[in-house]
Amino acid sequence: MYGSAKAGLDGFASGLADSLHGSGVRLLLVRPGFVIGRMTEGMSPAPFSSTPDQVADATVAALRAGRGEVWVPKVLRPMFALLKHAPRALWRRMPR
Repeated sequence: MYGSAKAGLDGFASGLADSLHGSGVRLLLVRPGFVIGRMTEGMSPAPFSSTPDQVADATVAALRAGRGEVWVPKVLRPMFALLKHAPRALWRRMPR
């Protein structure tokens, strides 16, 4: 459910950013991976985990640069560019 909610919000924010293009309003879409914090306490960190401070620093840098999206950590961007083409059968077999 959590992943579905995140995906839905991501899709909504992407569409909203597209509809606001040219209006002077900017939307920054922050796409963090596994964030080590209170919510994930007791869980084993996933590969390429980040901390809330790392997410905050990347967000500030992206806002200053006028970016529309930021991946934290940066390595997630090319990984998910490739993984979005993976068949659903493969996604179902991946560990959660």
